Amino acid sequence: MVFDRNICHIPKGTLVEEKTLRGKGDLIISDRCKFSRNVITEGRIFIGEHAEIDGNLISIGDIRVDKGTRVNGNITGDNDVYIGERCTIVGELVVGANMEIGEGVQIDPKAIESKGHVSIRNPISVLIYIFLYLLDLVRKGDEKGVEDFLKELESGAEEELLISREFIYFPRGSRILKDGIFVPGDLRIGPGCHLVGNIESGGKLEMERETQVFGDIISKGSIYLGEDTVINGNVRSYQDIIVHHAARISGSLAGRAITTTSDTIIEGTLKGDMGIRIVPENETQVADDDVIRAQLKGLGELLEQTR
Repeated sequence: MVFDRNICHIPKGTLVEEKTLRGKGDLIISDRCKFSRNVITEGRIFIGEHAEIDGNLISIGDIRVDKGTRVNGNITGDNDVYIGERCTIVGELVVGANMEIGEGVQIDPKAIESKGHVSIRNPISVLIYIFLYLLDLVRKGDEKGVEDFLKELESGAEEELLISREFIYFPRGSRILKDGIFVPGDLRIGPGCHLVGNIESGGKLEMERETQVFGDIISKGSIYLGEDTVINGNVRSYQDIIVHHAARISGSLAGRAITTTSDTIIEGTLKGDMGIRIVPENETQVADDDVIRAQLKGLGELLEQTR
């Protein structure tokens, strides 16, 4: 599945508890992220460069930790595990299959347990390797060898990493701390999720039906809350807020303009600088959650009509 690297994606049924994130698919934590919770997933785990993980990583699939990342906890993988150059692993490393370790990895050798092969990766740069290999072929006058090698590089460049259908993705610079989730851009949260902590987005925030949040929601972009969502906190946006049917919010709403429904329960106050629209219960009924953007567009049009 192809995904936008700038959008944080939390899929259906993900649990972000006080100390642990639990998922069913692949988990991708991009470069320079700060992650202060344990991770348990049935898929694979990919950690980018120079990230910091304050917790344990547990996966049924492969685990890949890129260079310069620090893991202040244990790593347990049922399949292959790759640890990039200059990584630091404070806890134990338990590998169900093969393990590959880059140059300069800091870990206690006594804390490593592997059921497969263990190899130390050559620290030489891939680009330098390609240059030296081609130079050697040219010196030998092996024109066919050069041509075949270039064709192999070209075909390899077309390959894409296939990830699971329901993946979790945190873009570069995200922070998943003990008190909440902070992402620099847009955030999409699937249906039936359970999230503990405040949520802050640097862009738009879309939350699908039957998701529960125990904390405040703050977004610099627009906010969409789907049907039957439960927010145990305040909701604040620098743009518009749209709340779908039968949502329950224990706090207050504040935004540029607010659209909500008559069957939504809001215990706090509503502050819309450009107005507040209450949609009757029998309007804009949408049966399929896959058309969340159609919901957003339709309710947005109602909002424009009131201005």
